[in-house]
Amino acid sequence: MFCPGCPHRASFWSINNALQMDNRSGFVCGDIGCYALAAFPTGFSTNKTLHSMGSGSGLASGFGKLRQFGMDQPVVAVCGDSTFFHAAMPALANAIHHRSPFTLVLLDNRGTAMTGFQPHPGSPTDVLGDPAPALDMEKICMAMGAKVEVSDPFDLEKTRKKLNRLLESTEGAKVLILRQACALSPERRSKKKYEVTVDEDRCRGENCGCNRICTRIFGCPGLIWDREKKVSRIDDIICTACGVCADICPAGAIVRKEVR
Repeated sequence: MFCPGCPHRASFWSINNALQMDNRSGFVCGDIGCYALAAFPTGFSTNKTLHSMGSGSGLASGFGKLRQFGMDQPVVAVCGDSTFFHAAMPALANAIHHRSPFTLVLLDNRGTAMTGFQPHPGSPTDVLGDPAPALDMEKICMAMGAKVEVSDPFDLEKTRKKLNRLLESTEGAKVLILRQACALSPERRSKKKYEVTVDEDRCRGENCGCNRICTRIFGCPGLIWDREKKVSRIDDIICTACGVCADICPAGAIVRKEVR
């Protein structure tokens, strides 16, 4: 299960919404990393392929070329920042060279999160902790010839709109960089940005038209269903206060207040 406040959960929520709004039965090619969990219900079963490191971009590049045979489904690949430097750059270069119309979503969570936050070529320090030149993914992708957008995955509306624009484009390979630190990183764990609460008077619970979309589908571990009161509530110990759940509640029952 994704950690509470995980930017990947928000990312795949937006990817799912964008593909549903596109209405062309688009699909997502996964890759190796903690975001591989998106192949399961915890990631809304978003990933449709999962093979090896760097394979998501390679497969998506090939699927994108099937347009000449009549396939008009939008194709998306997901890849983490560490995996991008390690294995996905050659696949992106090949896709750009062959004008393959797919969208690569780069999940930039500021480190090699899956295996302990080791630095990678995009980090400002090397493995010994000494200062090192950080390679800029955005500039690299632009230099390779890709159209690039950058967004905060916690801003669900802007992220979905940017992704839909890229899906509609047929100009070859596009890149959307979703930039937000991992929930377990020191910069996120040091302090909470929001105070998140549930207004029990607004929460309609099982009687809401969403039928508990917060705890039944979004499924962040920081959100709990109170069986006695029949409302959702926040687990203050687990919650990392990312505030994303406030955007998914149709009743406006989840309230976030910025901590000053």
